[in-house]
Amino acid sequence: MAKNTEIIELKEGFTRNQMRTHPIITEARSKMTALEYKIFYQIVTLIQMNDEEFKEYEIDILKFAEALNLPTTNREFLKNTCLNLAKQVFYKDYGNKNFDIINIFQSFKYRHKEQKIIIKFSEDIKPYLLQLKQFTKIHQIKYIKSFDSKYAIRFYTLLKDYRQMTYREFSVEALCQMLELPKSYKSFNDIYRYVIEPALKEIDTKSDLEITNYEITKKTGKKITHFKISFKNKNSQMSEDFTKELIKRYKTTKSFNVFIHHYFLWNKEFKSMHDLAIIGKITLDNRGFLNAYDIHHRIIFSSPNNDDFLKTLTNGIYKAAEAIYEKEKKEQLPTMQWQDKKDKMARIKVIFAEWRQKAHEKEKESFLNF
Repeated sequence: MAKNTEIIELKEGFTRNQMRTHPIITEARSKMTALEYKIFYQIVTLIQMNDEEFKEYEIDILKFAEALNLPTTNREFLKNTCLNLAKQVFYKDYGNKNFDIINIFQSFKYRHKEQKIIIKFSEDIKPYLLQLKQFTKIHQIKYIKSFDSKYAIRFYTLLKDYRQMTYREFSVEALCQMLELPKSYKSFNDIYRYVIEPALKEIDTKSDLEITNYEITKKTGKKITHFKISFKNKNSQMSEDFTKELIKRYKTTKSFNVFIHHYFLWNKEFKSMHDLAIIGKITLDNRGFLNAYDIHHRIIFSSPNNDDFLKTLTNGIYKAAEAIYEKEKKEQLPTMQWQDKKDKMARIKVIFAEWRQKAHEKEKESFLNF
């Protein structure tokens, strides 16, 4: 017996900014365009962390177009965009010429008369979008929507998948397959010039990631086989995005409850997570004062003025977010240092192997000459 699908009418359009996908989706092959990737990731923001089954989403065509900066008057373009996206799939490769086709959508309905789009994800993609234990997390979908190149979108999500490492090494051969690069890119110089360099420039200038280094790591003879991209979070940008989102939700709901359970840092130096308060409740007392309490029912601060209270509250949350992002960055350093040592040892082994090979060749040459 078929399950009854819950239909969610998105009266306000797309309101969520965060989304998660399994790394398999991040790395999967696809023939999607930049626009199609943007729409896919925008729709993924609708999924809640505790969702166990896919819902059917109904959205007004105008709100759909506005969220994705599409022309609202060209309905033929919108219709064709939906048609093309509905046909797209992901390819999960196994490295031995075997692959799975992952259908993205179970249904993608375009209703011209009602001016509605109705969407539901396929069961094929369920293991990669629902109840994820391992995931690529995007804090702000707006960055993906700001990219012009589909390669910028791909690299951004691939780097976000390694957010705890702050670098990622790529095999050129695997990358060409993953990104479905045209065969006209015959040399690494072509790939760097037309794919890697412009993508990294976009990410560095338009997103919450800063590209700190790019280096070639492995060669076979003169052929470049591997390269590494190093990056870090733009802490201030991420903290600002976070607090702006909370303020937006506060203005929509007119309730201070949107700030509950978030970290708060008062005007003191951050040394550990113990220096942060977690906002437990916000009340209005009989004097007309707004009071913020932590989860242990201790007062954090008070103010008789709504605007001053909101400013203090968001400043404290901003400082806490920035401190946490900075802490994460410092925790990444030992891993990076360990990897640097590992990389150096790997290089030493390669050099040593080359020396042994040359010595063996010379020994063989001497023997033959003798």
